[in-house]
Parts: sequence; C-alpha cells; structure tokens
Amino acid sequence: MTPTLPQAAAARRIVLVLILVLLTGAAVDPSGLFVPIGWTGHPIGSWWWWAPYLVQVPLLLAIAYVGSRSVLGDASAGAWRRVFSVWAIILLATGLADCAYGAVLLLPMALQKRYVLPAASSAGFVVWSCGYNVLKMALLGWLPAAAGAFPRPAPTLERNQRPAPVADAVLPAGLALVLLALLGPWLGKQWWLGSPLGYAYSVNEGLLAPIPQVSPVHVVLALVLVGAVLLLGLRFVSHARPALRFWSAAAAGVGACMALLLAQCLLLLPTIGRARELWQAPALVVRGLEASSFAVVFALLAALAAGLADRTKSLGARDEAAAATRRLRAGWMLWSLALLIGAGQSWHAAEQSRGTAAESSAATIAPGEEAALRVMETSAGPRLVNAQGALVVLHGVNVNQLGEYFRRDPALPGTLPLAEQDFVDMAALGMNVVRLTLSWSLLEPVPGQISADYLARIRTAVDWAHAHGVYVVLDMHQDGWGVHVDAPAGIACRPGASPMIGWDGAPEWATLADGTDPCQVTGRDMAPNVSRAFQSLYMDRDGIQSHLVRAWAVLAGAFAADSTVVGYDLLNEPNFAETPPIASTLLLANYEARAIAAIRSAEAAAPHGFAHPVFIEPSIFWSGFGMDNLPPRDFTPDTQLVFAPHLYNESITSDQDFGLTFVSIERGYALAQAAARQLDMPLWIGEWGFFKSPTDEAPLLDRQIAAEAADHIGSAFWVWKQSCSDPHVYPGHVAGNLRQWHCPDMREIGTQRAIAGPLSRAALRSTPAPGARLDYTATSVVLHGHWTASGPATPLACEMQLWVPGEAEPREARVEGAHRSEVVRVPSGQASLGASGGWLVRYCLDGGDFRVELPRR
Repeated sequence: MTPTLPQAAAARRIVLVLILVLLTGAAVDPSGLFVPIGWTGHPIGSWWWWAPYLVQVPLLLAIAYVGSRSVLGDASAGAWRRVFSVWAIILLATGLADCAYGAVLLLPMALQKRYVLPAASSAGFVVWSCGYNVLKMALLGWLPAAAGAFPRPAPTLERNQRPAPVADAVLPAGLALVLLALLGPWLGKQWWLGSPLGYAYSVNEGLLAPIPQVSPVHVVLALVLVGAVLLLGLRFVSHARPALRFWSAAAAGVGACMALLLAQCLLLLPTIGRARELWQAPALVVRGLEASSFAVVFALLAALAAGLADRTKSLGARDEAAAATRRLRAGWMLWSLALLIGAGQSWHAAEQSRGTAAESSAATIAPGEEAALRVMETSAGPRLVNAQGALVVLHGVNVNQLGEYFRRDPALPGTLPLAEQDFVDMAALGMNVVRLTLSWSLLEPVPGQISADYLARIRTAVDWAHAHGVYVVLDMHQDGWGVHVDAPAGIACRPGASPMIGWDGAPEWATLADGTDPCQVTGRDMAPNVSRAFQSLYMDRDGIQSHLVRAWAVLAGAFAADSTVVGYDLLNEPNFAETPPIASTLLLANYEARAIAAIRSAEAAAPHGFAHPVFIEPSIFWSGFGMDNLPPRDFTPDTQLVFAPHLYNESITSDQDFGLTFVSIERGYALAQAAARQLDMPLWIGEWGFFKSPTDEAPLLDRQIAAEAADHIGSAFWVWKQSCSDPHVYPGHVAGNLRQWHCPDMREIGTQRAIAGPLSRAALRSTPAPGARLDYTATSVVLHGHWTASGPATPLACEMQLWVPGEAEPREARVEGAHRSEVVRVPSGQASLGASGGWLVRYCLDGGDFRVELPRR
C-alpha cells in the first residue's frame, strides 16, 4: 500500500528538521569534531572537499526520508515507538551515508596509487568508524524523529492490527542471529577487543559481545539479548507490507544493539569509585561508538533476515496452522544453531590462545650496525634491544633547539642555540637519548631542495650525542602545522574563538589553508586553517605529502649507517584534519606507510645502511584525551616499528580543564601498553611532562617514573630548553621546564631540581632479564630478578647496566647471583645544572636469582 500524503509530509518534516540540525551543528562547530558534518568554508576544486555535501548529506537525507516515511505507516505503533523507529532509521541513514563518504574519499586516492593501505582492513575501518557520526546523531536525532512522529500521520494499515504470532518473528530473528554468529570472526577483527580502540577494554571477562575473543558464556548471553529484543520488534510488523517490514526490522536491529550497549554499560557500574579517576566516562563513550557502528551492520542483517524469511512463508505446509508450527520449529532451530556457532567459535579461539607463547629469539646483526638498536620479539613481547639481545631502556629529553618556531616576540630568538655542552649536561643527568626536534621548514625550505646546511647541523648534533653516549631519535616535529598559520593583525574572531598564532613545522609553500578561518577554539588544534592544512597533507594535495616522504628518504639516507640514531619519528602529534577519524587514522597511516617504504629504500641503497626503527605516533587526540584509534595492524609489513604516544595524563589533557581526571597516569600507561601489544610493537613515550608548581609536580613525577620503571618503558621528557619567544611559554616570566630562563631578558635561572632530581635517579639502562626490578627504599636501591642463562659465558649475561648518580663510586652493600664487570664515570655538567654526574655500572649475571643492593644517595 502506498503511503498517504500525511505520511509523506511527516517524512519531509523530518528531513527539514534534520537539515536544520546539520546546519546548526556546522555553524556551532565548523571542525565537525563534535557534530555530524562540519563546515570550514572556502570551497576548493577537489573532490574530497565536496564529498560531504554532494555524497554524504544527500544520501543521509534520502535514506532518512524513505525509511521514516515507511515506518510511519505502522498503524499499530504508539507515539514513542514511532519516535524510536524514526530515530533508529536516522541512525542507520547516518551510518550508511558515512560509509559511502569514506569510500568516495579513499577510492580516487587508491586508483591514483597514492593510497597504499590494504583494501580489506581499510573497508573494515570505514564501517567501524561510522560509529562516531552515528553516536553524534544518536544525541541529536531525537529532534527530527519527534518532529515527524507528532502529530500522528494518517495510517495506511488497519488500526486494530495486533502483534503477529511469535512464529512469524522467531524465524527472521533466528536467521539474523545465525548470520551474526557466522560474522563473529570478522566482527572480532573490527569491533570491541579487536577494534581500533580494543585496547581500552580492561576487563575482557565482563564484555558481552558476539565475537570469539570473549568467553562462550558471554557470547551466548550477547546473542540471546540481541535476539530477544529483535524478536520483540519483529512481532509488530510480520503481517505488514514488505517495505514496512524491511525498515521496521532494521529499526528493531538498532534497538537490539542499543540493548546490548545498555548491558555493557551496566557491567561498568561495579567499577565506579575503585580508582582516583573517572575512567567510566571514556569507557562508556568507547562502548557507545562501537555499538553505534555495530547497529548499522546488525540493522542490515535484521532487514535481510526479514526479507529472506518472507520467501519461506509456507515451508511446504498445506494450511496456515501447519506453516506456523514449522516456522516456529525452524526459528528455534536457527536460534540454537546461532548459539552453538557463537559458543564454538569462542571456545576454539580460547584453545588457540592457550597454545601460543612469546619466545626470545637471537638478534641478527648486519655489517655496520654492531651498536645499533632494533625491535626484536622477546619473552616480554616486542622490545628495543641491543646487538646482544638485551632490553635497552631509553630515558631522556626532548631537544627543540634545531627547530624553527614562530617568534611571538620578534626581538627574541625562537629557539636557543644547540651546543656540545647540552649533551654533556644531559649525560650528566643520566640521560641516554634525545628526541631531536627537526623542522620540515628548515629541511626543505624550497620545494624539492633539501638544505645541505641543515643536514650538516643535524649531523653535528648526532656526532655530539655519540661522543657523550647519547642516542638520538630524529623527530619531524610540528605544532599547529607550522610558522605560517598566524592570523593577520586586527582580525575579528567569532565569540569563543581567538586569533591563531604561528607555531612550528611545515614550510610556507606547503601551508595550503586556502584562506580558511585563522581563529582557534580552545587551542591551536581547533583552528580551521590548521585543519585544512593537514587535510591537504593527508590528501597529498599538490604533492606536498610526496615532498615530505622524499624528504624523509633523504634524511634516512644520510643516517642509514649511523647507529647513534635510534630511528625516526615520522610526525609529531598529527592533527585530525577536516575528516576525522578517517583522516586521523587511515590517511595518517597511509602517510606513515609511504614514508616507511621510502626510508627503507634509502637505507638499502646507502653503503652499510640498515633498517632503523620507525616511531609511530597516534594523532593529537592521544595527547589531549589519553587515547585514540589505532591504525589497521596490516598498514605496513615493516616490523621495525615502535609505538610512541605522548602521555600527558593529569597534566594538560582536556579533562584537567574541568578539574576532572578521566585517564590517570597509571591508566594512561596501561592503555599505552595495551595499544602497543595490539599493534605488536614496543612502547616508548615520546613526550611527557608537568607544568605546575614544583610542590604539585613532585608526587606526579614519582608516579609517572614508577609507571615507566614497572615495565622498563623508556621516555623523553618535555623539554630541555626553550626561548622566551617560544609560543609554548610566551608571554610568561619563565621559559623552559627543566632548564629555565627568566623572561624577557633571557637570563639563565638554572635547572629546576624538583624535576632534574627524579629524572636523574638510579635507573636501568639495559637488562638481559625482562623481569628485572629496580626498587627504591629509604636507604637503598635494589636491583633484583631472575635470569636463565642460554649458555655458558654468553655475552648477553653481561648486559645488565645501571645508571647511578653521585660523585663517589657506588659500592654494593649486597650482591647475589651477579658480579660487577665494568664501571664508567660520567662527569658532572656545568654549574647551572646543579648536582650532576654519576656512574654506569655493568654487571654479569650468573644465572638464576640475582640481587644487587646499593646505598641510596
């Protein structure tokens, strides 16, 4: 039966209100970060700019119109059921439109061979990531749903229609459950524990989900819950016209997923109040967006099942009563089959996981890399190791003195000079690595021309580091895109926004912002011109990404045989651009995959070159919120990769702006470790720091350092030195965090001992025993653990190295299962550093339990 005019008018009213919701959201949040569709303005002649408005929005409106017009024809539906059905259809329309947009965004790049990630994992991510927009619409979609459902449109079905017999609903519900159970392994790779946020599920046993990675009991419970809610929804439409059955079944599928989400959230309630943080808030968001994208998948399964069930209406019976009985039996058989499939897959996955265990393997040494670090699989998982296979712990600091920063005060330099004394002083504090800030603007000031002078400056810094026993991570740094994003003088920004200032990173010729609004909201990463500049990079507009990839190839070729260079950090805190999360995950991973391939080619072509580890950062979301999506695990076949997020928990994360802690220091480390395990990479913290008073910082520093030491995680503190004109500190009275200067006269204050003291305390440099512990008591530093020797007099046995601060040579109060083999004096630094200098003490382990006690200084 064709819908009547009032139903069509109600559907048009829904679309009109939906348009108003989208327009209002874009006006309030042009970035599109918190609303379904953003609007940064300034159209350009590129398909990716027009795709949201020519593909995503029209498809959303069309599906919402067709689906809502159909479900409003259900005469048996009460007011709230009509509102829910329309709301569910809007969510489904949002998800489908989002998936289509993702395909339109990526497919042209793939055809042009500028997108290199595997198609299957990319498609899986696009479907999963639609949950972000569906979740946003879940909060906004009630407005158009209510506008269309009230007043009630004229029905097309009889008003006295009653719910259909259970038999007519059991069969399609059972068929949908079988399809869902068969999809379990695929879902397990993309949703919940296997999703880009799968590491965020801290207690697997409490998760209800239809995937093999959870226990059979929880798989069965999830399937029963989803099936029961779907069955209830299908009872109302079994005798309706086909279009209504299709859309109503889809709406019932969305409802089933929302019921599953509710059960998942209820399982979090017992954890409230157990820690110093409000972790349940982001945990709820993660579950919400997963359920939102899963709802799109299951809604289509439910609609498909309803259509297939129509084709088996009689099941060969001679009369309706016999057919109903057979449909009922067939339906319950399908339910049983779905539960058996789900439970069986879960049991099989559990049996497989019990039979796997990580084992240590020997390091393979290539010519010219005897002192190099590499990623190797060990009994503790993938770790950075030295040539002998011992775990190496890189503790150090970020050095920004080779970067180009916007000068907030033109009379003052943007950075301080870098000198060999800096490396002397860092080594005197027990640091063995620097994360060296490099600026693309200085490396490639003219398109296609790499600066030989800048390469020479980098080479000098690496040589200084080598002379003083310090490793180097070359970091392609940026903040707020680059120097050239500052707003013109006198610009008037809208309420709530402020003029953007320049920062550091990209050259002017690569700053393709198209005159977009240079006004920031809450910070530099929420400026439209910054988002456009990053979108241009991710889309390789005018070949700027290809330029950066080639610049990495030149840089890697220059240091291909250098073992002082640990590796390469491809891009500091990448922005989410105009199309999150596809840009901040897939397109970012695409850039990383291209850069890695170029780096490996350059290393292979250089004399004695070898593969240096590449440090992979998530987007700026991790620094701001303590977590972010992970790229697909197969985004590159390279194995020399290190996961390097920035942990600013309880420091400058967004929750601190409201006086709350959603992700604590300890939770932040646990999340980072879980994410590294999911990616099968070692973990290294590229940045961390606190920017409060020394009194407030002391307990935070202790907790941060303790979290690192618990699993031998290395890190680089932010920052060594800063100029008074640096955008991070201007117009403050003090520049820097570790080494400090008085502003604006640039008079050196000295080292903040409240930070330098904890950073320079005794620490492991390397260990052959992954389970070794370094404990601090009131009077002693205690190194202890167990090590099983792989053979007599193995070189690995003597790779236990300890940094001990102090002027006097350390003397053990107790030594068991080990003996000292070497001690090296590290001289003090300059006077402004304060107390510094110490010793590198090497021990050989005898095998079995060991314990070394040193008096604490």
